[in-house]
Amino acid sequence: MSIDLGKSRAFALIGLITGGLLLASCSDRNINLSPAAVGESLSQEGGPAAGAATNVAHEQPIPGDEETFQTYVLASIPERSIYLFAEENGVTLQVGDLTRQYDWIYMTPRGIEPWLKIGDFDADGQDELAVNLYIGSGTGISVEELHIVELDDLRNYPLSVDDVRSQIDQAIDRLKASHDIPGRYADKELSFGNWIGYEMAGAGLQIVIGLGVPEQGAMPEYIGELTAEVGYKEGKYELTDFRFVEDEQAAVSHGESGLAELGVNNESAESPDGKYVVEAYGVNEGIAAGGLHPAEGIRLVKASSGEELWSTMGYYSHSFVWSPNSRYAAVSYEARTWGGTIVIDARDGSEIALPDLEALRREWGGETTVNEHRSDPLFRSEEWLDDRRLRVSFEWFGANGEGYSGEYVYDVPGGKLLELRPNA
Repeated sequence: MSIDLGKSRAFALIGLITGGLLLASCSDRNINLSPAAVGESLSQEGGPAAGAATNVAHEQPIPGDEETFQTYVLASIPERSIYLFAEENGVTLQVGDLTRQYDWIYMTPRGIEPWLKIGDFDADGQDELAVNLYIGSGTGISVEELHIVELDDLRNYPLSVDDVRSQIDQAIDRLKASHDIPGRYADKELSFGNWIGYEMAGAGLQIVIGLGVPEQGAMPEYIGELTAEVGYKEGKYELTDFRFVEDEQAAVSHGESGLAELGVNNESAESPDGKYVVEAYGVNEGIAAGGLHPAEGIRLVKASSGEELWSTMGYYSHSFVWSPNSRYAAVSYEARTWGGTIVIDARDGSEIALPDLEALRREWGGETTVNEHRSDPLFRSEEWLDDRRLRVSFEWFGANGEGYSGEYVYDVPGGKLLELRPNA
């Protein structure tokens, strides 16, 4: 398990480095890609799932020979016959019978794959393809690059930060004047360019820009993120609706968070027979969100001796519910935007997994969707109906602003989903 701290926490952890962002220019040239080559690139019948990428595949080199690169699928939207292939030098995009090769950077050592989205981004009644590439990583650097491709002839229009730099500079000045960027930064030069990301926002696109205050001989002080809606028209981009969100730790360091100090939620619950205690303990001071540090860990111990029977990492919030017979502890935990629930058998400290989001979708009885970038599933144990049956509430975000929620009843020792109750 891992704590999802979101983009703003990631900004704070990696920092920002002064200097401009060099984005690769993107030229393109037509090539032919045979149906046989396409078939060899797909590892599953019918192609991979939308937005998925196959594992990197290389032919094993013959001793004395150079390694041969083998084309593979980076991302796809099979229902629209759209496939993005990794090539030794760049990528090939196939849309139906059209193919074109571009000298795009598509991978860094972090191994973050591209994503593809279809939308009418210029409101002309015709869909375009948005391609997001992760092109830069390193100490203080995390850079994504956005391209919009016209589907009729695969014309490519990259969004260069240099092309919209003046728009960003003007927005920063406006936000300083309106005090949406705190007044303590009014006379500071704010740097940007080494943390750039893109994401879907409803039916449109959004840019996320990390801001920092340059410091002499040191990494800039990260202060928060600037977001804006991405407008596209006839191959040109306009950024609108700028917003600034200050980093929590930056506010705390300047004494303006309203918190004397960050707290930690260290809850505990004793079993009905008094033999066991499940608890969150300690504090992880290295990270924070919402005015809280996460706990150092969660553990199940014997009340009489303190012997630890089970443990895992801590989160920002926790809740514990014991079965009436004191055998099972339902452990719920929450990170910044999501949360989960597992059950611990006090007999031997073993973990019992509960139905996940995909298991619930299979039982839903109707079509559901999942937001590929921020589904933020949240599962919380509510009560034991008896020694076997646990009631759990859930929610998650779907595509296009949809939301799903409800509760289910699970037979814990039997390992069976008994009832699913979606909210209307």
